[in-house]
Amino acid sequence: MNENNIMKKYSLLLKKLKEKKKIAVAFSGGIDSSLVAYAAMQAEIEVILITLTSPLFSFHDEEMAKRFTQQFDLPHVFVPHSLDKHVSQNDIMRCYYCKSEEAKLWKETARKHGFTIVSDGANFDDLQDEKRPGVKACSELDIWHPLAEVQLTKKEIRDIAKKLGLPMWNRPSNACLASRIRYGEKITLAKLRRIEASEDFLRTISPQVRVRTHNGIARIEVPITAIRDMLGKRRGIVTYLKSLGFIYITLDLEGYRSGSMHEENTIGE
Repeated sequence: MNENNIMKKYSLLLKKLKEKKKIAVAFSGGIDSSLVAYAAMQAEIEVILITLTSPLFSFHDEEMAKRFTQQFDLPHVFVPHSLDKHVSQNDIMRCYYCKSEEAKLWKETARKHGFTIVSDGANFDDLQDEKRPGVKACSELDIWHPLAEVQLTKKEIRDIAKKLGLPMWNRPSNACLASRIRYGEKITLAKLRRIEASEDFLRTISPQVRVRTHNGIARIEVPITAIRDMLGKRRGIVTYLKSLGFIYITLDLEGYRSGSMHEENTIGE
């Protein structure tokens, strides 16, 4: 799709936001929710950003969210959220349980601040992906998906953010830390902190990184182009990740890919 058509979608997004007059944004600090927040500002409507602080989200992501709201001087509230027992059991419906609880908390917080409409950053690609039960949970609880409604895809959102000069336009995509733990393996605070510390360390080598954990194994995913850099720092990586409690340190030769923890459930299909 050419640039004119993409910006027409953005204009439609602004129109739909103006019609709402005021919205609360479930704000992670990622590119999608950041575009919704920025568009709300451009549409000159009343807006508040709601960020949940939870063991599932890294301090790095929290800081990215703070930087954005400070740069554009947008109202922003942080709401503490604990690790839900259904989520910690980590079955294939983990994301559904998690987003259901988050959506309730977003709505409750929005009401306290005088807002009735809560939007998120779900895009058109997310709604087409059957492996995203979290989006389904949000839809069931009437969370509005403005980006998906105007059919903006992941790539188009990044293109728009770049054109608008938004600081996160080239920021790697991210997901909650639970996405690094294989289904069926219980999620604990210790595991989440170990993953967070590992990724903070490796992010100095590759901005895009995942440390997937399989019991005592750390499976590192980075873009193919960064594998050579990782191998060049092999000794330091092994030493540091073992100091965190990992037993085996591996580098995935397929490279980074979103949703790789789903793959073992499709073997043999």
